[in-house]
Amino acid sequence: MADQINSKLTHLPTYHTNMPEPQQPSAVRIIQPANGNPGPLGLFAFAVTTIIANIYNVGAGVPAGGGGALLMGFAFWYGGIVQVLAGMWAMKVGNTFEATAFSSFGAYWIAYGYMFMPGTMIKESYANSPPEALQNATGIFLLVWTLLAFILTVGTTRSTVATVIMFVFLDFHLMFMTANEFGHYPEEGWPKKVGSICGIITALMAFYNGAAALWLPSNSHILLPVGAFNNSNDSHIV
Repeated sequence: MADQINSKLTHLPTYHTNMPEPQQPSAVRIIQPANGNPGPLGLFAFAVTTIIANIYNVGAGVPAGGGGALLMGFAFWYGGIVQVLAGMWAMKVGNTFEATAFSSFGAYWIAYGYMFMPGTMIKESYANSPPEALQNATGIFLLVWTLLAFILTVGTTRSTVATVIMFVFLDFHLMFMTANEFGHYPEEGWPKKVGSICGIITALMAFYNGAAALWLPSNSHILLPVGAFNNSNDSHIV
């Protein structure tokens, strides 16, 4: 975009006048704005929070599904607010897909962290309801996110192999987590464990994609292949 604008500007007509050019003070520098790539930041924010949450879900070092209070900080700040910011910056540089994905799943992690906040009274509000009511409500929450993840997955089919793999495992992660709630399985139920393993793989692929976008010839001797599906210049997360 910047190259196109600069190209157009070079073809603008030049008008010569006798007006002297104003002198710029030597202490002032005109710095042209440069746009960075918010992709690695958004991917790492998603990856860190996702892998921590799913390690807790499989019961590694904590009871299955435990660690929610500790996860709340990651969910709010890194997985939530930082990822939303990455989405807004992606919109600034013209990447609509990244803007939608990062902002949406940043909001997902904020909502997830909110569930564990003291004083929200979410679990308490279901105290007088049937035991499965809270799980049904959580299942609906996860089902809608599964639908959104599937829509985003279709939007990656002309990007890279690494990106598609990440989103496919995200789909499976949310599908199994949804099944655990609607099936009224306990925290250590097999669908949640399978979904959590898929979530860990999703996070690892997000780390990989983030590193691939961060490690460039200008700053790294290590470059990661991502397996482009085509040679178009379509925008995608990597």
